[in-house]
Amino acid sequence: MRYKVQPMMYAISESFKNTIRFALELADEISPGSLTYSVEQVKKRYPYFSVKLIKEGEELALIDNDLPFVISENNRAVCLGSSESNYHLLAFAYDKNVISVDVSHNICDGNGIAPLVKTLAYYYIKDRYGDDGIDKSVIRLVTDSIDEDEYSYPFAREPFPSEEPLTPEEDNADPFIFDEDYFEDGGIYAYHLLIPQKEFMEIAKPNDGSPVSFISVLFYNSVLKLFPDCEKDIVITIPHEYRKVLGNRLSHYSLARVMNVCLSPKVKDCSTETLNTMIRGQIILGCDETLDMKAINGLIQLDGYLTTLPYAAKRQTLQGIVSGALKPSTCGISYTGNISWGGMEKYIKDVHAYAGERKRSGSISIELFTCGDHFSLCLMQPGKNPSIVQEMMAGFERNGISCTLSGEGFFRLSDFVLPD
Repeated sequence: MRYKVQPMMYAISESFKNTIRFALELADEISPGSLTYSVEQVKKRYPYFSVKLIKEGEELALIDNDLPFVISENNRAVCLGSSESNYHLLAFAYDKNVISVDVSHNICDGNGIAPLVKTLAYYYIKDRYGDDGIDKSVIRLVTDSIDEDEYSYPFAREPFPSEEPLTPEEDNADPFIFDEDYFEDGGIYAYHLLIPQKEFMEIAKPNDGSPVSFISVLFYNSVLKLFPDCEKDIVITIPHEYRKVLGNRLSHYSLARVMNVCLSPKVKDCSTETLNTMIRGQIILGCDETLDMKAINGLIQLDGYLTTLPYAAKRQTLQGIVSGALKPSTCGISYTGNISWGGMEKYIKDVHAYAGERKRSGSISIELFTCGDHFSLCLMQPGKNPSIVQEMMAGFERNGISCTLSGEGFFRLSDFVLPD
């Protein structure tokens, strides 16, 4: 079968690999045999992820790839789209008690890859331990039929009526950015936090907060504790998915736009409730369905325009769009939502989502997932420096929320290449 690529695929460059890693930390050391079995089941259940990127004339396309998925030892990240990954845009790795899934962000987002990761976890657990007590209704199984909405290109040919495309607004924000030398050199560094969901939401909900708004406030307070003389806004980038507006909740494609929320240092003495209300209000306004429809129309019209361009011009156009969109912010926070693991969490200790590009001055990223009774927070920095995560943890404690540093370390993401 031939699948259409997201236009963003043309933007791939040395500084924009756009790959992500999803890691499952299990209770026991990984069994290579059970992992191989579970990856084989994933290949059967998700044929639209078992693809090869090709260049047809002036266009890129995805076609079926019968070669096996690569499973690397020592958590090694292979180059996606190359012979190293058997030309797949998805690869697997393991080390000790961790299974990692590497994938191009251009073929899926967090909501697109989460069902695959759950399928992988189920077949691994089933082969290793049996599946007693697991709710299979929340897991996509090999025996299930594959809904066409999972893989069909979700954008129509024609835009929504009477909705103009979303055009970039002038950004007047002057965000606080961590100095590059604030971090030790040596690569991207991650800190993992486990936070009890019940404790978290008991504080966040009465304070007019959501997981994202409350984390945003804690991050804001942490920055101002570390930099009390800061005079610049704390600007936080938040992705918002528009599957609902498209009418396709099953699509695996990357379907999100980003919005910025910000807090000025002038409001640092406001209560947590007030700060939460400020952030929550900005998020609600930013999630307006009219903005979603405008963003979708912009993508539809961009896709139509790209069909008129030769390959080199497609790449130049998209790289220009990406470079303009990657504006500086203090932090980016992403939350895929409350994932139901169907009882598999008794075998899963933690989950980590890794993202990021080449080292950028002062860029901080936070990925938030759910695992059993806990939120799993992965905070990523351009280098090692514990001050931010320590202050975040202190903020949780000040709000009566226990927080555990469950791990830390440098990490690597997969490279990605386009076909010649």
